[in-house]
Amino acid sequence: MHLFCLHHAGGTTASFAGWRFADVQVTKFSYRGRNFPSIAAAAESLAERIDTSPSPQLALYGHSMGAVLAFEIALLLQDTGRLAHVFLAAARPPSGRHDVGAVAAAAVSGQALSERAREVLLEDLALLGQYPGRPANMQLTVPATVLFSSDDPVVPASESRRWVEWCAQEARLLDIGTGGHLFHLSNPDVREIVRRTLSLKASV
Repeated sequence: MHLFCLHHAGGTTASFAGWRFADVQVTKFSYRGRNFPSIAAAAESLAERIDTSPSPQLALYGHSMGAVLAFEIALLLQDTGRLAHVFLAAARPPSGRHDVGAVAAAAVSGQALSERAREVLLEDLALLGQYPGRPANMQLTVPATVLFSSDDPVVPASESRRWVEWCAQEARLLDIGTGGHLFHLSNPDVREIVRRTLSLKASV
C-alpha cells in the first residue's frame, strides 16, 4: 500500500510528521498554489507522479484544500483499479462554492502567522477560489472516509457530511470530535483510523 498525503492551504509536509504505518509507504506531497494555473492542472501533475508508484494499491489523504485536490486526483486514478481508498478531511465538498475570504479569515484567526506564511496561504486559497467544482452526481467510485471535527471554525460538520452526494459508494462519515480545523496535527485517533483502514484494505 502506498499512501499519498496532501496538506491544507498554506501548509507543508510537516502537517503529516510522524505519519508512519507498518507495511504502508507514505509520501507527503508539498504543493504551492502559485505553481499551477488551476486545481485541475495541479491534480493532473500530482496524479502523474502518483501513477508512477510501483505499489499495487494506492490511497489518498487530503486535508482541507488538500481534500479537494485528493478528490480530483481520485477521479483521474480510480479507473486504474489500484486506488483502494480516499480520506477527505476538514473540507467542503467540491461544489465550487468556496468562500476563500471567509476561509482565510477563519484560518488565520488566533494564529501568529509570519508574512511569508500568510503569503503562501493566500496563494493557495487564490487557486482554490478559481475551482469551478463538480456537480453532485456521485462521481467518486472508490471507497471514501470523510473526517470532520464538530468544533471546526472553517468547515461546519454539516458541510463535510455533504460529501456523500459526490460518492457512488456510501462514504464513511467520522466525527473526530474536537481539534479545530487542523485536527490531524494533534489527534492520534486520525492516524489510527488511517492505519486500521489501510490495514484492512491490504489484507483483502
